[in-house]
Amino acid sequence: MSVRRTRSAVFAVLALMAVVAAVTVLARPAAVRAAPEETPPEAGVQVEGVGTAAGSPDVLRVTIGVETTAGSVTDAVQGASAAAGRVLEAAHGEGVSTDDVRTVNVSVYPTYGDDGQAITGYTARHDLEVTLRDLSSAGTAIGSLVDAGGDAARLQGVAFSLEDDATLQQEARAEAFAAAQEKAAQYAELTGRELGEVVEVREQTTPSGPVPYAMGDAAVAAESVPVQPGTSSVSVTVQVRWSLR
Repeated sequence: MSVRRTRSAVFAVLALMAVVAAVTVLARPAAVRAAPEETPPEAGVQVEGVGTAAGSPDVLRVTIGVETTAGSVTDAVQGASAAAGRVLEAAHGEGVSTDDVRTVNVSVYPTYGDDGQAITGYTARHDLEVTLRDLSSAGTAIGSLVDAGGDAARLQGVAFSLEDDATLQQEARAEAFAAAQEKAAQYAELTGRELGEVVEVREQTTPSGPVPYAMGDAAVAAESVPVQPGTSSVSVTVQVRWSLR
């Protein structure tokens, strides 16, 4: 075979390969793009609502202490213990159960002379917290406790509290949800859509705390101490997510 024929055959093969490659490229299917995912319904709208309900406190916690000073630690402690015992007896006489009386502090510390260095005696202190459940007679009960402690008594303060706040929580919860639903409905209207199903609910509750009624850290002697319970409140915050249709 001549050189010319050989070159012609090579060129023919290369040309055929180029045609086949071109056909293959043209015949390859175009890349398919995935359709955009639909927005999940739970990504609709999330709003927050706050509800508050108020009610009357049902207990009164009284913190009463007794404090005695003596030349020795033993005498000071014995004096404070005796005074605390009288307060406990008075509490039981007012119908207070043992479970509603607890010791919150016991302390003994030295007292010093004018020079601030020489110990002249010791002061013992015993603090009790008494829970009064009959608020109608709470003032009289406080007076009895203070009188029982005598000159050693120290009425440090009282605090009203609401132990049974389940009903108030329900009221606050309903108010919070209604506030959140009103906001969500407005957002749905603004976006030209309809409010769908509730997808998620989260709650944060602020329980009713004690309402302090400070009496000072001084000796008090009275047959009856006037007290006013006022109101206690419960707050509920909810975060609710709705789908949008």
